[in-house]
Amino acid sequence: MPRVSKKLKLVSDIGEYAAATAILTEDEGEIDQQILEYFEIIAVIQSQRCSVPRIRVPKSDEWYLSVLASYDDTRFKKYLRVTRFDFGRILEMIRCHSVFQEVTKKQIPIEKQLAIALYKFGTNGTASGVGNVAALFGVGDGGTVMMSVRRVIKALLHLKNDWIKWPSQEDRKVIENSMEAELPKCIGYIDGSHINLEESPNTDPESYFDRKQNYSIQLQAVCDNSRKIINIFVGYPGSTHDARVFSNSKIGKHPELFLSEGQWIAGDSAYPVTDKVVTPFRRNSNFGNERQRKGFNKYFASYRVKIECTFGVLKETFCSLKELRARINDEGGHKLACEWISACCILYNIILESLDKPSEGDDYFEDEDEINPPHHHVYRNAKREEIFYFVINKLGL
Repeated sequence: MPRVSKKLKLVSDIGEYAAATAILTEDEGEIDQQILEYFEIIAVIQSQRCSVPRIRVPKSDEWYLSVLASYDDTRFKKYLRVTRFDFGRILEMIRCHSVFQEVTKKQIPIEKQLAIALYKFGTNGTASGVGNVAALFGVGDGGTVMMSVRRVIKALLHLKNDWIKWPSQEDRKVIENSMEAELPKCIGYIDGSHINLEESPNTDPESYFDRKQNYSIQLQAVCDNSRKIINIFVGYPGSTHDARVFSNSKIGKHPELFLSEGQWIAGDSAYPVTDKVVTPFRRNSNFGNERQRKGFNKYFASYRVKIECTFGVLKETFCSLKELRARINDEGGHKLACEWISACCILYNIILESLDKPSEGDDYFEDEDEINPPHHHVYRNAKREEIFYFVINKLGL
């Protein structure tokens, strides 16, 4: 029987003790603290050099096998960001993907790879470090964690057309009818969001440096009334203005492929107003009177806030998007970051029914007149004027 080193036995004993303690502990904050202390102890032990050749890195999957398995749905969701039911749904969706059938290298179980990926998607900061995740799930930190994440991302991207799709002409007609008394012929809400990066890219860092002094990647999205994401465009570096991102997206270049006659989407004042994109009035507008413009803008904002809420819930659910740990040294690093963002958007739609409903408030809004100075001329637009008169008549202004 192979002799177990003292270091390996010590790590295993600590893992078993931590697992047993966590199961018996009711306080979630205390559990989190115990896990962090477990990480620290393991790190200290592993940092000690041995006088004999090291055979393998000590690992313990007690937390994954015993503690996570014993959690109720609330605690399970806290760590993996999805309910047990949704975890099972996602697992069935990706299980048969070819990326998990490769025989060239032995893989850990698919459900464990999914759990690792969901944990990585849902955490940021120190807790999301590869070493910490490897210790928590009892896998090697030489590549197992990121290979698992990459496989899950690839499998999720295969589902994109099923879960992020533009409504058909018939579906748009249903939306149009439901909005007749609110914002006639409005099909959805568009906006851009910066996905901050934890570190400066090595390749062209200036282009990623945005107006808020962060390095970021732009995510443009359109959502519907239920806050379901129906279109995304990911990849432009953070310094790119929202209007330019839109003009280079498919929906910006060919809106007629997305919207039937008279239909439009609502955006903020960063976008140029057209017959297909209606925006609020800027401060320098002189159309109507000030009271009417303010009334219109407030009413308009009460609907457009849906896309702001969508971004907020997306980032709160998958906290890695608050500060993405992506090393962008080359085109491959940028591609992985964009695929990571897209995968989180797909997951958001899959679990949408299980997510807490956000409250729609003014806290979601930024003053676009200030942070996005006009780069396009202010001019009259028949579609916006049509919506303007509808709103002020409805409000009695």
